[in-house]
Amino acid sequence: MTPAAQADRRLIMFVDMESYSRNDDMGQFHAQSNFQKIMRDAAKLCGLDRSGWVIQASGDGEFAIFPPGTSEPRIVAELVPAMDRILRDHNRQAADHARIRMRVALHQGLVVPGENGFAGKAVVTAARLVNAEPAREALGLFPDAAVALIVSATIHRDVVCQSYSGIRPDRFRRVDIEVKSFVDEAWVFVPDENVNCAPFVLAADGPEDARRSGGKTRPSAASPSGGSRFDFGTVTNNGPTVYGDHGRAYGSHAVWRDDEERER
Repeated sequence: MTPAAQADRRLIMFVDMESYSRNDDMGQFHAQSNFQKIMRDAAKLCGLDRSGWVIQASGDGEFAIFPPGTSEPRIVAELVPAMDRILRDHNRQAADHARIRMRVALHQGLVVPGENGFAGKAVVTAARLVNAEPAREALGLFPDAAVALIVSATIHRDVVCQSYSGIRPDRFRRVDIEVKSFVDEAWVFVPDENVNCAPFVLAADGPEDARRSGGKTRPSAASPSGGSRFDFGTVTNNGPTVYGDHGRAYGSHAVWRDDEERER
């Protein structure tokens, strides 16, 4: 059978645990066990049958192909937030070395069964997304978050932008991706946080970001006072400020330019 005859359009997910290689042997062993339990619990919580997924384990995560007919909005709106909730509960009770945080990438496209796994440009795209710096940065901006999601432009256009299943497009942020020879745009999201209120260094300078932030899309380097200064539409920051419900402090006060915006 030729590859063309075997090609099938599927939803693809890559999951990668943060800082897995820093663990010693036993730490990695326990991380893998916890990872499998977390994935099973998240799928069960959403009523998904994980046994129907085609899964390739990678030690520090997994590559999964969902069965035909899987609801893409359901994976974005239910599975990923469920993974985050379960992980946050796990991390509250875990020692620092046992905390688990994950990057998740979603894409869809043609996949072809091969002699050593699955082939196809869609598989390569998903693999590049999960390893992209903006996905790592999104997770790093919110220390208490457990999951950062990055979706391809296709998933963003067909699923996120349509607001299926209560998905909030305004909580996704456009970023530029450059991994090896792969260059594309993607969108990042952190459950229960707002990545559009964080000082993203790697956010894209595209028209979508410009409209959303009043034409200013990236933080400036530093203020003369030695703190940091960021402009986000109606907000100017001149020192340490925490972004998001569990955000990290970045630099002494925020000046609101618009009283109406402050009251929102």
